[in-house]
Amino acid sequence: MSDEKARKTKAIIERIEKERGFVREWPRLLAERDPDFMECLHNVTTHVLHKRGSLPRKTKELILISINAFNFYEYGFRVHVRSALKEGATEDELLEALEVVGVLNVHGLSAMLPVLVEEVEKFKNAGA
Repeated sequence: MSDEKARKTKAIIERIEKERGFVREWPRLLAERDPDFMECLHNVTTHVLHKRGSLPRKTKELILISINAFNFYEYGFRVHVRSALKEGATEDELLEALEVVGVLNVHGLSAMLPVLVEEVEKFKNAGA
Protein backbone atom coordinates (compact mmCIF):
# COMPACT_ATOMS: atom_id res chain seq x y z
CA MET A 1 0.00 0.00 0.00
CA SER A 2 1.35 3.42 -0.92
CA ASP A 3 1.98 6.02 1.77
CA GLU A 4 -0.84 8.19 0.41
CA LYS A 5 -3.31 5.30 0.41
CA ALA A 6 -2.25 4.29 3.93
CA ARG A 7 -2.75 7.89 5.11
CA LYS A 8 -6.23 8.06 3.53
CA THR A 9 -7.16 4.68 5.01
CA LYS A 10 -6.09 5.73 8.50
CA ALA A 11 -7.90 9.07 8.19
CA ILE A 12 -11.27 7.62 7.11
CA ILE A 13 -11.16 4.84 9.73
CA GLU A 14 -10.43 7.41 12.45
CA ARG A 15 -13.23 9.65 11.15
CA ILE A 16 -15.75 6.80 11.15
CA GLU A 17 -14.73 5.86 14.69
CA LYS A 18 -15.13 9.46 15.84
CA GLU A 19 -18.46 10.11 14.08
CA ARG A 20 -20.17 6.74 14.57
CA GLY A 21 -18.49 5.58 17.75
CA PHE A 22 -17.35 2.27 16.26
CA VAL A 23 -15.95 0.76 13.07
CA ARG A 24 -17.02 -2.66 11.89
CA GLU A 25 -14.60 -5.00 10.12
CA TRP A 26 -16.04 -4.55 6.62
CA PRO A 27 -15.49 -0.74 6.53
CA ARG A 28 -11.90 -1.32 7.67
CA LEU A 29 -11.36 -3.82 4.87
CA LEU A 30 -12.98 -1.54 2.30
CA ALA A 31 -11.00 1.48 3.52
CA GLU A 32 -7.77 -0.49 3.13
CA ARG A 33 -8.66 -1.38 -0.44
CA ASP A 34 -10.50 1.76 -1.59
CA PRO A 35 -10.39 4.58 0.97
CA ASP A 36 -11.96 7.06 -1.45
CA PHE A 37 -15.05 4.88 -1.91
CA MET A 38 -15.32 4.24 1.85
CA GLU A 39 -15.15 7.99 2.42
CA CYS A 40 -17.94 8.57 -0.13
CA LEU A 41 -20.09 5.90 1.50
CA HIS A 42 -19.50 7.36 4.95
CA ASN A 43 -20.33 10.85 3.68
CA VAL A 44 -23.66 9.64 2.29
CA THR A 45 -24.49 7.90 5.57
CA THR A 46 -23.63 10.87 7.74
CA HIS A 47 -25.43 13.26 5.40
CA VAL A 48 -28.67 11.31 5.64
CA LEU A 49 -28.48 10.48 9.34
CA HIS A 50 -26.93 13.62 10.77
CA LYS A 51 -27.11 16.55 8.36
CA ARG A 52 -30.51 16.30 6.67
CA GLY A 53 -33.18 17.50 9.02
CA SER A 54 -36.57 16.98 7.38
CA LEU A 55 -37.13 13.84 9.45
CA PRO A 56 -36.36 13.76 13.16
CA ARG A 57 -33.43 11.51 14.06
CA LYS A 58 -35.76 9.26 16.08
CA THR A 59 -37.87 8.66 12.96
CA LYS A 60 -34.78 7.78 10.95
CA GLU A 61 -33.78 5.28 13.62
CA LEU A 62 -37.26 3.71 13.58
CA ILE A 63 -36.98 3.32 9.80
CA LEU A 64 -33.56 1.73 10.16
CA ILE A 65 -34.67 -0.78 12.79
CA SER A 66 -37.55 -1.73 10.52
CA ILE A 67 -35.24 -2.30 7.55
CA ASN A 68 -32.80 -4.27 9.67
CA ALA A 69 -35.60 -6.41 11.13
CA PHE A 70 -37.02 -7.06 7.67
CA ASN A 71 -33.57 -8.22 6.55
CA PHE A 72 -32.84 -10.22 9.73
CA TYR A 73 -29.75 -8.08 10.38
CA GLU A 74 -29.51 -8.38 14.16
CA TYR A 75 -26.33 -6.34 14.63
CA GLY A 76 -27.76 -3.32 12.79
CA PHE A 77 -31.10 -3.80 14.53
CA ARG A 78 -29.40 -3.63 17.95
CA VAL A 79 -27.34 -0.56 17.02
CA HIS A 80 -30.38 1.35 15.80
CA VAL A 81 -32.64 0.27 18.68
CA ARG A 82 -30.02 1.73 21.04
CA SER A 83 -29.82 4.90 18.97
CA ALA A 84 -33.61 5.23 18.83
CA LEU A 85 -33.82 4.86 22.61
CA LYS A 86 -31.17 7.56 23.04
CA GLU A 87 -33.23 9.77 20.71
CA GLY A 88 -36.24 9.35 22.98
CA ALA A 89 -38.12 6.49 21.32
CA THR A 90 -40.39 4.58 23.64
CA GLU A 91 -40.65 0.82 23.83
CA ASP A 92 -44.15 1.12 22.37
CA GLU A 93 -42.87 3.13 19.37
CA LEU A 94 -40.15 0.54 18.77
CA LEU A 95 -42.67 -2.27 19.04
CA GLU A 96 -45.04 -0.55 16.61
CA ALA A 97 -42.23 -0.09 14.07
CA LEU A 98 -41.44 -3.78 14.44
CA GLU A 99 -45.13 -4.65 14.05
CA VAL A 100 -45.19 -2.72 10.77
CA VAL A 101 -42.44 -5.07 9.59
CA GLY A 102 -44.55 -7.99 10.73
CA VAL A 103 -47.37 -7.02 8.38
CA LEU A 104 -45.19 -8.14 5.45
CA ASN A 105 -42.63 -10.29 7.22
CA VAL A 106 -43.87 -12.00 10.38
CA HIS A 107 -40.58 -13.88 10.72
CA GLY A 108 -38.71 -10.56 10.86
CA LEU A 109 -40.99 -9.53 13.71
CA SER A 110 -40.66 -12.83 15.55
CA ALA A 111 -36.88 -12.99 15.11
CA MET A 112 -36.23 -9.45 16.32
CA LEU A 113 -38.81 -9.12 19.12
CA PRO A 114 -36.59 -10.88 21.70
CA VAL A 115 -33.70 -8.64 20.65
CA LEU A 116 -35.87 -5.54 21.05
CA VAL A 117 -36.95 -6.59 24.54
CA GLU A 118 -33.33 -7.32 25.50
CA GLU A 119 -32.05 -3.94 24.27
CA VAL A 120 -34.87 -2.00 25.96
CA GLU A 121 -34.13 -3.78 29.25
CA LYS A 122 -30.43 -3.01 28.94
CA PHE A 123 -31.25 0.65 28.28
CA LYS A 124 -33.58 0.82 31.28
CA ASN A 125 -31.05 -0.90 33.53
CA ALA A 126 -28.33 1.51 32.44
CA GLY A 127 -30.40 4.31 33.94
CA ALA A 128 -30.62 6.31 30.72
